[in-house]
Amino acid sequence: MSRETENMRPEFLGRVERYGKALAAAGIGLALIQQNTDKYYLSGTVQQGFLAIAPGLEPVLFCRKGVDRAREETPWQVWPLDRPKDLPDLLREAGFPQDGPIGLEADVVPMQLWQQVARLFPDRSLVDGGLPLRQVRQVKTAFELDEMRAAAKVWRGMMEETARQIRPGLDDHLLAIAVDAHGRHLGGQGLMRTRGFNFEYFAPHTLAGPPGAMPAHFDGPTGGQGPHASIGQGSAHVSIEPGMPILADFGVGTRGYVADGTRTFCVGELPPQLARAAAAAVDIIAEAEETLRAGAELGALYRKAVEHAAAEGLEEHFMGYGRDRVRFLGHGIGLELDEMPVLTPNAQGALEAGMVVAIEPKFVFPGVGAVGVEDSFVIRQGAPEVLTDYPRGPILLERKG
Repeated sequence: MSRETENMRPEFLGRVERYGKALAAAGIGLALIQQNTDKYYLSGTVQQGFLAIAPGLEPVLFCRKGVDRAREETPWQVWPLDRPKDLPDLLREAGFPQDGPIGLEADVVPMQLWQQVARLFPDRSLVDGGLPLRQVRQVKTAFELDEMRAAAKVWRGMMEETARQIRPGLDDHLLAIAVDAHGRHLGGQGLMRTRGFNFEYFAPHTLAGPPGAMPAHFDGPTGGQGPHASIGQGSAHVSIEPGMPILADFGVGTRGYVADGTRTFCVGELPPQLARAAAAAVDIIAEAEETLRAGAELGALYRKAVEHAAAEGLEEHFMGYGRDRVRFLGHGIGLELDEMPVLTPNAQGALEAGMVVAIEPKFVFPGVGAVGVEDSFVIRQGAPEVLTDYPRGPILLERKG
């Protein structure tokens, strides 16, 4: 075990204890965690295998690959697992419960793996142990918030680089490359983890002009045309021109944790309709910030934003256009870009202190472009902490060649 891992033991112990309580409340005596993000959250490693979690017991990672590395990275016991069929006997030897349902991450575990576990435990039912974990992960620890603040510093550096790089004639794809490289120099990890099925994130998004208004395949208000239909998102080799909207939407990860934010740039002045929408987006996020408090109703935040957009005569452009509009205002972030809670019109529950949410009012104009703003907020009892500290704009740049 490395010194860093030893120092992290209290952090992981707290997470395991909270998840154990959630499992017990759901009547689940054993969970077998397989997805990388969940496995890292509870153990500090993503090495291949089954992480066994049971209320009141210390976890054990039954590891199929990377055993020695796992022992350096996790504070928990690591047992080699040569063949999946050995898992039931190893669980028995380690003292884990031998009856009752087994929790798996139902939203992400492929059917093939689900069926494999079902064959290994023919006398036990398989249930969803992923939802209780995702609910636990909503509220961040002090350690996690520090990691997200570090990611937000990289995000700001990338926005500053965006402002330095933009000029007429620049290909928006080359802008994305330059900004991405700068972020990597600042400590960005490159990889961005997401949870949703087929939600692949191609970062950073620098969406210039009409292709930036094209809907992407994932459930988001913008995404852009991308370099090819096989990618379906991101920049599209558009030459930046004066008056063209450039939506800079960056999710940035460092040491696993994410910051997420968006700004609108333009060389010169935006067309009047886009300028009005960009100003409305800034007003909507400022209005939301006033009510982002522990106890705020999730659904009410979305509904209030829609009312504001409608009052501006922009409702049909809010969070997409036509059939491609999405019905949310924001989402949780952490180790993944698409965590709970999601601020939809019918979302149940309320914000809690320690949650981190990205609020992203955006407007889409087919054939013209997209504008908007997004910030990541730490929810408090009082005013939220803004992680993504950079002028909300729109950011109008001098014409430079």
